[in-house]
Amino acid sequence: MNLRDAIQKATQILDEERAMPTVRYKTVPRELLGSTKDLFAAISDSALQSERGKYARTVRENPQEFQFKSTNFDLLCALVDRVREDERPTLFATCSSRILSERSFKHRPGPVLGAGSWWRCSSELPLVAEFLVRRGDKQLFIRALSESAASPGLTLLLLQLEEIIALNFTLFSDEEYTQLSAAIASIGTTITELDKRPKPTSTLESNAIYHVRDEVPKVCDSVLEECRKARFLYVKGSLLPSMNVEINQDRDRVLTYLEKLGFSPLLIQSLEEAEKLYRTAATPFDLKSSMAHLRSFLEQLHLQACSLAHKKYGGVLPSKWGDSHQYLRDNGIQSLKEEQFIIQFYTLMSDAGVHPLITETEYARLMRNMSIEYGLLLLTKLDKCGLN
Repeated sequence: MNLRDAIQKATQILDEERAMPTVRYKTVPRELLGSTKDLFAAISDSALQSERGKYARTVRENPQEFQFKSTNFDLLCALVDRVREDERPTLFATCSSRILSERSFKHRPGPVLGAGSWWRCSSELPLVAEFLVRRGDKQLFIRALSESAASPGLTLLLLQLEEIIALNFTLFSDEEYTQLSAAIASIGTTITELDKRPKPTSTLESNAIYHVRDEVPKVCDSVLEECRKARFLYVKGSLLPSMNVEINQDRDRVLTYLEKLGFSPLLIQSLEEAEKLYRTAATPFDLKSSMAHLRSFLEQLHLQACSLAHKKYGGVLPSKWGDSHQYLRDNGIQSLKEEQFIIQFYTLMSDAGVHPLITETEYARLMRNMSIEYGLLLLTKLDKCGLN
């Protein structure tokens, strides 16, 4: 699909979202029986909705408890997949421009007196936020947020950002929370500037500005508190063994070794994408995609390891997965038991995580953790052999 058509379709999708919002979070059903399961889900979803707009939202430590759902989000993702890689930034920029518009909202039918308050409006901006954060460019989103136009749409955007942090705080990194806090602070300047504008002649516009001036600072304060809490959770996760600290630290060591030994940036990006999909999975299909990236990571890790070893040991350079581990064993980099392990592990990953239509959470966690630890083992051996 060419870029022009993609932008036109994205515009239609966002306009539809403004009129009929589809963005929502749902509680992941627990393993309960019959009607009990449905009742629990209904009560949990109702409680979730009642939290919206309250200061300050509780930041959940387990993002796996909630699923993000949106029909129009799925449409935007499908659209991105049909656009060339080099044209996607333009598509993302088109979506982010909605944040800079004062007209990115719609009043619901009702008395003019109440017009402008966030609960009387709908907007495409919550969808834009979710799309840019999950599939687009988070830095682009943060920049647009710092330059956002004051409108009820901004209030709804901030409320959605509250929801993202409260339910899926790992979507942003510790550093990105610092950037978000700075962007939120700049919104205060935007609100202050409203007092310097000429008084609107339209009652509707006047009411909208009144509500924005009253509502946005409160939501900003709530988001800032969530940013603080999320950063604390990262500190907590880095210090408590129960938070899989060793796995996270080992993953960082894997990335360090990959850069040090001269592995391709694409391989590093593959591991990063697998981690992103694992951390932000909204559906089992996201976990399946994560496992597919991990399998590709293991394949390329071996092939590129062979390329490094070939500089020192020579011989026939393998070009297929099936030959790579044999080459590493023949040159003393892997033992027979290690070779047998990785072959069986790769087979299990394919059978349980990639070939089925979906991937279960337990398998995804196992494959992700084992891939990291095995990668660290192999890279450590390469480093000790002096290969780079």
